[in-house]
Amino acid sequence: MVRFIVALILGLGLALLSGPGSARGEIPALRIPIPPGPWAPLPAAVKQLLDTPRLDFIQPNEADSTKSPHGKHPKIDLRMKVKECCGYPLGEANQFKLTFYWLAYESEYANEPYLVDIYTRQGFAIGRFPRTFVFELKLEGSAMLRDGRALNYDGRCQYGIGICFQTLDMLEHPLGKGGQGRALEPYRSVAVDPRFVPLGTPLYIPELVGMRLPDGGRHDGCVRADDTGGAIKRHELDFFVESYANYKFSDEQFWGNAHVTPYVEEPRCSYLRRFDPAVDRRSEATDWTKLEAARPPIASKKGGKGKSSDSKKPSLKKDSQKLEKKAKKAAKLHHHHSRKG
Repeated sequence: MVRFIVALILGLGLALLSGPGSARGEIPALRIPIPPGPWAPLPAAVKQLLDTPRLDFIQPNEADSTKSPHGKHPKIDLRMKVKECCGYPLGEANQFKLTFYWLAYESEYANEPYLVDIYTRQGFAIGRFPRTFVFELKLEGSAMLRDGRALNYDGRCQYGIGICFQTLDMLEHPLGKGGQGRALEPYRSVAVDPRFVPLGTPLYIPELVGMRLPDGGRHDGCVRADDTGGAIKRHELDFFVESYANYKFSDEQFWGNAHVTPYVEEPRCSYLRRFDPAVDRRSEATDWTKLEAARPPIASKKGGKGKSSDSKKPSLKKDSQKLEKKAKKAAKLHHHHSRKG
């Protein structure tokens, strides 16, 4: 259609500029060009335009010759356009805080005494380990043992240190397991608050574009929501970097103050959707706020009835009531002593 309009305009212009076409001085009739195709030759002006070397850089799509102008440049191959405008920010600029987490390696604490036992949820002992290693394991959630096994957080329990762990299949989860059984990938997986970012969602982070990686490459800015964490709340992303050395290498590039602007529905990051599509759709359709509200509180170690550890912390209202009672009691005692005096 565009070529037909161009040919029509050029034909009208040539007819108007040609002037009287006969000796009688009659105005010649305007010749309306026929649309280019196998039934008619191309106008000279259109042919000259198509023959210019400026169009030689276009790679034609030989498989599609529909609407192509009679042996000239066929249609251009259709491909996805990558633009900076695509995607939707999850908040204001630099509103999300970017933190880092990694694997705890037992080999880094091998010179310390082995004093603490950890267990599975079924009550089987995994082994005895250094106290500082167990502390880092609780903090990071995953660890690599000296014998080649990988451990992962498996919830709270009533024995041992109060937290149980599980050994992982190294073929499926070689570097840790995230939410919904997702395998963690260094410099791709992030831990999120699922109330704000559903698990499995690819995110585009412009602040990560061009970041130097330990293997010498550069980051393309694409990550994926693969994990959750008890301390990851609201506008925070926890970036998995596999080791403490990688953390130091990456944190130096942010000067210790990493705030980012994640984007969702970014076409350039769609290649990260490699998990089960049904699980991803169910995750996006889940109201995580209602799910967290309906979750029962964690029972305390002393066998309290449904009381969580946070319930022991007094609220501000209770504190103010206690202070008022103490003040009234002190005032009564002062009044009683003054009467005696």
